[in-house]
Amino acid sequence: MFKTIKSRFVAITVFFIILSVGIPTGFLVYQYRANFKQRSEIMLETTLSVIKNCINQTMLEEDKNIQHVLSHFANNEHIKHIRILDKNGTIEYSSNPDESSKNIMDISPNHVHPSVVNKQMIRILREDKVYFALEPIKNSPECRKCHLNDDTIAYLDIDADLSRAEVGFYTGSKHIIYLAITLIIILFSGFIIFFNVFINKPLSKVIYALNQVEGGDLDTRIPVKHYNEFGVLGRQFNSMVEKLKSNKKEIEDLHFEQLQRADKLVTLGELAAEMAHEINNPTAVIMSRSDYLQMEMEDNPQMQKYGEDIEVILNQVSKISKITGSILKYGKKRPKDFTNINIESIIQDALNILEPRVHKKNVNIHFDKSEKEFLIYGDSIQCEQVITNLLNNAIDAIKEEGNIWISLQEENDGALILEVRDDGEGMDEHTRKQIFNPFYTTKSADKGTGLGLYIVKNICQNHQAEISCTSKINEGTTFTIQFHKT
Repeated sequence: MFKTIKSRFVAITVFFIILSVGIPTGFLVYQYRANFKQRSEIMLETTLSVIKNCINQTMLEEDKNIQHVLSHFANNEHIKHIRILDKNGTIEYSSNPDESSKNIMDISPNHVHPSVVNKQMIRILREDKVYFALEPIKNSPECRKCHLNDDTIAYLDIDADLSRAEVGFYTGSKHIIYLAITLIIILFSGFIIFFNVFINKPLSKVIYALNQVEGGDLDTRIPVKHYNEFGVLGRQFNSMVEKLKSNKKEIEDLHFEQLQRADKLVTLGELAAEMAHEINNPTAVIMSRSDYLQMEMEDNPQMQKYGEDIEVILNQVSKISKITGSILKYGKKRPKDFTNINIESIIQDALNILEPRVHKKNVNIHFDKSEKEFLIYGDSIQCEQVITNLLNNAIDAIKEEGNIWISLQEENDGALILEVRDDGEGMDEHTRKQIFNPFYTTKSADKGTGLGLYIVKNICQNHQAEISCTSKINEGTTFTIQFHKT
């Protein structure tokens, strides 16, 4: 129900305005009414007591002129009527002689019938704007010789007009309530206007701008006119979008350069494959002629002194053939083919491709083949690409001379651990955490694209394998791949 900030603000505002205005106003009106009622009742009680004493005194006199007493007190501007009623409500005496012998309920239906009253009663009749007081006149001992044993002789009834202060109060109390309601409406309207102008409207602009940026419009800006919190937010937003726009352009430029470089690498790869194919032809001729010379050497003793040289030529040509064969195999595009493959064979193919680089950098490769077959379920081309990338990085990390260790180990649960370790320059922690991010590289622009390890990680994920890296500056780097048993 209260999901939006505006709905919550409205609910909380209404609650606290009513709490801070309504409750004090209600308490104040209630307290004033109680005070005025108590004051009016005390005045009426005093009036009743005085009139009753005067009537009792008059009844003890010989003339018993009760009408004179009533008329005398009725001269007070605040006393409207003074009556003496019997048990049936019939008026025996009244400050208005015309009411004599009439029933009180016919004259004033709002009065209480005397038959239900056994003690003093004071009430306010707001519709008539009067207080009425009704009190039984008890049969005192001095009155019993005339009124015998009756408990109640008659009932004294007084109607008093509300004083100007009382009328003003009751009118003012209504005005106070109306004023409180008006104040609540004004405060509520003011808070809503304040919220809409200074909070909701700026917030809507920010939300609109965020939606525009999410949609790809990086030219969106929030107009900043003030120096309040929303002004700070607007300036920060504009600065953020400006940086996003700048970074996007840099990424697009870098991506374009990487695509160009990738295209060049593809072209170079195709040329290398063609060159390897062309090199294979003269290599085959050299190998065949060398074989022929070896055969002739067996029958011609004079040529045996060239036997060692011919053997060296055959070995070197064989190496050239292996390298060109590996290049042709690596450069050939094939669809993904997941089968059980021997990871040792893949490692050896990668070493054949990188043999020229290994000898050029004077790097010693430590890889002991095992008689046991280490099989994994995967694509041979992708796995060879992973190992080639890791070995290339290890070679680059070694300045002039160094070592690379390659090891394979099978865990008890059947998982296969491949580890490639070098004793090169190593990496700091900041670099190590970012090496698998795309386009991140510490190499110069002509040597690295920043995509090698990113591709390696994705290939490992495709093979349900996990790759991790540990490294220390000047101590070397270790890449570990865990192939889970399938």
